[in-house]
Amino acid sequence: MKIFFIILFSALFIVPAVSQEKKNKLFNLDVLNFYSSEGTKSRVDIFVEVPLGRLEFKRSKTDKSKFVSKFDMNIDVTDNTGKVIYNNISKEEISTQETGQEYLSNNSQILTRNLFLAPGDYKLKVSINEKSTQKFSETERKIVVDDYTAKPLSISDVMIVSRLSQSTGKTVITPDVTRNVGNVDTFYLFYYVYKNNDDEMIDVSCSIFDNEKKQVFSKKDIITASEGSVFQNQMFVAVPTSGLAYGKFTVEINAASINNSVTEKSTFENQSFEFPLPLSEIDELIDQLQYIARDEEMDYMRDGKTTEERQKRFIDFWKKKDPNTSTRRNEVMQEYYRRLYIADKSFATTYVRGWRTDMGMVFIIFGPPSNIDKHPFDQDTKPYEIWEYFDINKEFVFVDNTGFGDYRLITPLWETYRYQY
Repeated sequence: MKIFFIILFSALFIVPAVSQEKKNKLFNLDVLNFYSSEGTKSRVDIFVEVPLGRLEFKRSKTDKSKFVSKFDMNIDVTDNTGKVIYNNISKEEISTQETGQEYLSNNSQILTRNLFLAPGDYKLKVSINEKSTQKFSETERKIVVDDYTAKPLSISDVMIVSRLSQSTGKTVITPDVTRNVGNVDTFYLFYYVYKNNDDEMIDVSCSIFDNEKKQVFSKKDIITASEGSVFQNQMFVAVPTSGLAYGKFTVEINAASINNSVTEKSTFENQSFEFPLPLSEIDELIDQLQYIARDEEMDYMRDGKTTEERQKRFIDFWKKKDPNTSTRRNEVMQEYYRRLYIADKSFATTYVRGWRTDMGMVFIIFGPPSNIDKHPFDQDTKPYEIWEYFDINKEFVFVDNTGFGDYRLITPLWETYRYQY
């Protein structure tokens, strides 16, 4: 059966991360190694996923109904001596008829390149340069190319697949370039078992282990000669995400026949796209709940004896806030972290994170004000701002007592005020 990689727009929810490095990153990268019929060379598939929300789109000069983003993509591959054995510079163009922020944030495009390399160690460097905005992003990755024809039994790299479908008798797959399954109900592990021996049966087991090396998923298959066992044996394993906690996971594939055995390992993560930090930063994630959680709720989360227990209590807190448990989207959580991200970006001072400032607090709890009355240079007064909220008939006054942009709320905000969706 032939496999086709989708390189059209792939729906993917992406929320900008807090770190400057992630905010500036223009693309995600995954590299996979498979057998090829090119002699002893193997096929190296390079997947470059470009989130649309990180690009600049301008109206097309030839088609006014479209908006276009243009950038240069450079791919270099060097061998272990530093010699460049592959270089490709391409001028890429992505077009769309929608430029709404929600659409751009929820869509991306996957660009693919297929190389044929002799077995060995290589270094891959991929960069994207958007000249119109002077945005530049670069990622390096080590590649180990295997010789699948030299071993009696071997396993290809493991692809994480976010969507699997059939079209005119062909299997169409969408690779999850981020290797983050946090936005799907079911994902797939796709790989090949290469049998280069006379054994009639191969036992194949697939196991997934969490960060504590506890097995959270397992599946066994048998490849037999009576079922047409050939050199290339294509494997798909469906994995539901409902049984996975948030965190990082290891995939372990074992293939064994009478005389031979082989193991291949891979990784993925189950991380909510809404969270501004990985779950390993659970203490700060709990701190960020101060504008929605009550004191006793935060104390309960902090009192977890282990990191895993605190993470579980944190996740359970958000599950209780989910207005529609039949979907994987948690609208309350998404809006809360959207406001937190904007507050962190807009109201930071020299020494205080934006979400911790008074302006950040008011913005997260009440959202954007209906009107802002700014007074930066009035005589005989310190700089101040008045935020008005017409829908709730409230106003908040902030004063910069230091002159360094550290605006403080002059009237305390009582504990009873909490973020409401």
